[in-house]
Amino acid sequence: MEDPRIELNPHPTMRYKITVTIAGAPGPFDNIEASVDYGVSNFDCVPEQPISGARLLPQKHVPLKLSKLSETTYVADMYADLIKDEDYYSLGTCHWSLAAVMVNVTKNRMRFTTPLTSKNFSSKKDETRYYSFDSYRDSNVDTHNIGNTDRNAYRNAADTFSIRVTARATQQ
Repeated sequence: MEDPRIELNPHPTMRYKITVTIAGAPGPFDNIEASVDYGVSNFDCVPEQPISGARLLPQKHVPLKLSKLSETTYVADMYADLIKDEDYYSLGTCHWSLAAVMVNVTKNRMRFTTPLTSKNFSSKKDETRYYSFDSYRDSNVDTHNIGNTDRNAYRNAADTFSIRVTARATQQ
């Protein structure tokens, strides 16, 4: 099965401002990146695989351009309806939806990852993840550290920092 030619919606209307806020970090970071993952939400528009019967739903990863507001705050604009709904396989229109906004804050080889899932995005809830100072100091480990949603899950809750991701609808 060929990969579909995914096109952008020429007239997106669902605009959001993404804000990333880092609080209490024990030092600076090397890089900060954000992206949006989209996926097809209806299975019936994609053919079944010949042997397994599984349906491989198209996905699209779109980097966001972050602007630095301060040493701890970054913003980006994005559209929830960025991908154009289309009939790729002559089985009906595939409808795209936002899967998650992903933020990676990097120190050496450690990526502190904070996802804002579609569930939290659609219910207008922020996502805050906490990370230990120890993981910051031991940042030569090559891994995605997803932290914890509960600061008190750490042995020493005072020795943590947070990364918060928010999405708010904005006007065109």
